[in-house]
Parts: sequence; structure tokens; C-alpha cells
Amino acid sequence: MPRPIHVHFVPALFTPDMLAGGTAVVIDVLRASTTVCHALHAGADRVVPCGSVEDARETAAALRAKGEAALLGGERMCVKVDGFDLGNSPVEYTAETVGGKPVVLTTTNGTAALFRCLEAREVLVGSFANLSALCERLAGGDGRVNLVCAGTDRNLTAEDALFAGRVANRLVEAGSGTLDHHDADPARLAATFATANPETAAVLHDSRGGRNLARLGRESDIEVCAAADSAPVVPRLTGDALRPVS
Repeated sequence: MPRPIHVHFVPALFTPDMLAGGTAVVIDVLRASTTVCHALHAGADRVVPCGSVEDARETAAALRAKGEAALLGGERMCVKVDGFDLGNSPVEYTAETVGGKPVVLTTTNGTAALFRCLEAREVLVGSFANLSALCERLAGGDGRVNLVCAGTDRNLTAEDALFAGRVANRLVEAGSGTLDHHDADPARLAATFATANPETAAVLHDSRGGRNLARLGRESDIEVCAAADSAPVVPRLTGDALRPVS
């Protein structure tokens, strides 16, 4: 039976209990969800999301005290946190840098969206970097699919809506998803937006998030985040950490 597809344009538009029993896909294309995919594809042992800078520092310190070579990664307002090992650029998360190590990650919007999804039966992370792998995973499951856009400063972002629409269209075209339910308007809007905008990179460059990165000289990150299937793993929240679906 096709899975009902729901799109939540910003986390504030749903209550956590609305996700119970279904799958939540956390989307923060620019850049947290892309970075998580690249980190795990590069061989990071796991990615541990944290809601605050202080929590991230404490978590990394606790892991290091146990003998793990934990790396601190993340940003605030697109800028690497002072004293952290890595920022939030996916190009930083290479096999040489993160291979075999846990990454403790905190970001302005992406990790906050993830923590709002904890009542879902399953929590996954989606980006253009894992688009095909994610859709394959969703096609093989059951129950409601909740595509959760992280947004920026509690506002809708074009890049996250575009990705949600791409996923919705793929699932519908494959017969594994449906928009035929009473509260499907946001999903239909995202699907229509994705159909009308086939050039992913153009949308990302012109989005609010893309313009923010361009002002900081991070245009190359936009191209990386627009590349489809460049890190084909599906991160799933298991316990307190994101690991690839086996």
C-alpha cells in the first residue's frame, strides 16, 4: 500500500506526537543533513547530534575520557564554533579527517529539527547527497512518511522544500507513496515546486540559505549540497547517534 506523504515546512508547524508511528526524515540541505551523509559515507563511526554548543562540548569530552577520538563539529549562523575541530561544510568531513571516529555535531537548525522528531517510529536524515538511497529505503517501508524541513530561523527555506518535493514525486511515481489524503496540501505544494524547478543548484544558489553561504564565501558548499547521490548512505537515529542503515 502506498505510504501517505506529509511535508512539514518548518518544525513549529507540527507537534512531536503527530509523528508517532511513522517515519520522519529530517531535511537541512544547506548544510547539516548533507554534512551528516558525507561524514558517515566517509567512514565516521557515528554522528552524535547535540542541541547546544555546551552540550556538544560536554559530550565530546565524555567520549574522549572513554578513549574515543571524538571530533567536535558544527556552526552557529553558518560559522564554525570557536574551538571546534570542524564546521558544517560537508567537504571537511573526509575519510582522512573523520574515518573511524565519532563526530559530535551541533548546528543552528538541523539538529534542533532532529530533536523535534524523537516520537517518530524511525528518524532518518535526507539530503540530495543520499536522495536515491533514501527513496529506496522509504519505498520499502510502511506507515506515514513525514518530510521535516529544518528551515532557517523558523522560516521556510526553498532548498528544503525542493528536496521534500523531489522525494514526494519519486515515491508517488514509483507507486510507493501517495498525496491523496486530507492534509496533503503542503506535500502537493512541495511536489509542484520541485516539478517546476528541475535545476537543483539554481534553486540552492538563489535561496536564502544559499545567499547566506555566498556572503561568507562558501559558494562551493552549495554545489556540493546540490549534487545528487554523492554520499549514498541513509543515516538513522539509533539511541543517541546517527548511523548508516545496514
